[in-house]
Amino acid sequence: MTTPARTVSDEAINAAHAQLKETFASGRTTPAEWRKAQLRGLRRMCMERKAEVVEALKADLGRPVMESFTSELAGSIGEIDFAIEHLDTWMRPEKVATSMLLQPARSVVRREPKGVVLIMSPWNFPFNLCVIPLTAAIAAGNCVLLKPSDLATNVEALLARLLPEFVDPEAVIVVTGGVPEATALLSLRWDHIFYTGNGTIGKQVAKAAAEHLTPCTLELGGKSPTLVLPGANIPVAARRILAGKTFACGQICVAPDYALVHKDVEPRLVEEMRAVLTEWYGEDAATSDSFGRIVNERHFDRINKLLESAGSEVIAQAGKPDRAAKFMPPTLLRAPAEGSAIMEEEIFGPVLPIQTMDSLESMIRCVNSREKPLALYIFGSEAMADEVIAQTSSGTVCVNDTIIHLTNVNLPFGGVGASGYGRYHGKYGFDELSHERAVMYKKTWPDLAARYPPYTEGNLKLLERVMVGPCTVQ
Repeated sequence: MTTPARTVSDEAINAAHAQLKETFASGRTTPAEWRKAQLRGLRRMCMERKAEVVEALKADLGRPVMESFTSELAGSIGEIDFAIEHLDTWMRPEKVATSMLLQPARSVVRREPKGVVLIMSPWNFPFNLCVIPLTAAIAAGNCVLLKPSDLATNVEALLARLLPEFVDPEAVIVVTGGVPEATALLSLRWDHIFYTGNGTIGKQVAKAAAEHLTPCTLELGGKSPTLVLPGANIPVAARRILAGKTFACGQICVAPDYALVHKDVEPRLVEEMRAVLTEWYGEDAATSDSFGRIVNERHFDRINKLLESAGSEVIAQAGKPDRAAKFMPPTLLRAPAEGSAIMEEEIFGPVLPIQTMDSLESMIRCVNSREKPLALYIFGSEAMADEVIAQTSSGTVCVNDTIIHLTNVNLPFGGVGASGYGRYHGKYGFDELSHERAVMYKKTWPDLAARYPPYTEGNLKLLERVMVGPCTVQ
């Protein structure tokens, strides 16, 4: 097996790590004005270089301009603006109650920078998933080593070139490269690691972090189910499920992975979905400028193998797979074989298996038989959706739509169980990358003698009455 060529040497990585530690130790990342200045720099980068960002995304992923703007640029700018607007409030020490027993005293929670943060980002949203965690880390007053994905080579190179122009280059450093560089980075001690990607690598990140007792945020993925219930608005459900499945060519950690459809609405849903695919893409999505491409041939082969081994009926397909063009058409499958790989592995592509279900109870059992997903989608009445929510677990839920809940900066985003741990977006990202430091200010008077040795029966009874009320210690 050939060892991948190194992009960045161990010496350069160690020097970057040392520089970030030195910068953080200087204290210059702590003041609100420094943080806001860096966030404004990030915003300028997004605005002034948006054409370059769109071009890089097109080169790496065949991403349509509309998708690049809405998901990569607008989402990043929205997070930055929200952080700038609310930063002073977030940084203010939070007053909390102090019990009567501890009076006179006052208590606060201070949210302080953790230190030097390693951010490892994936290829599927290679700009957004660098900038949004970076926004949270900077807002929290940290220094950052940013490791973009080497699979999105054009965006990787762009970030390495642009970030030093727009933010403090001694506080935010980009390291490019692949597995050797990532391995070298994980061998170092960080104050927090923020990883977005698959669960297999996530376990390796967590194991490396455990060597230094480093806290982690793991934003993973899994098979996010979509439930279509009786009474759902079928035309809307068809559009919104397919919108979530075809956006970014299905290469989204929260894309609808498979659909569980009640038998009473399945025929109409399939009919509507077929009509929607034709309306959006015609007979061949390869000719559409509104549909992207798979990131590389390896991932194309993986999806194609899942498709070929599904043992199910292809009920709609907008074109034919083309490996050379990395084109995987939007595809609907009916009733894939039980135990088939496509129902066990995260698809991460524009292929949607549809399973017909007899009842709401059977849908819930199916969801609960799998690992806890990052997202759960439910189409139907809010009352029925609440039944599903109450009996299942997932990182997030969206009722009567898909993927758009990620754009609400007031909601936390993160997984549970195998879909990850930790959360971010808006204040949740600020809190995730801050140390919540408990501080109590106690007066020196009165100074109750009963708390100090020598311990006596009388002092015990006094403290018992004060602390837990009248009772007898056996």
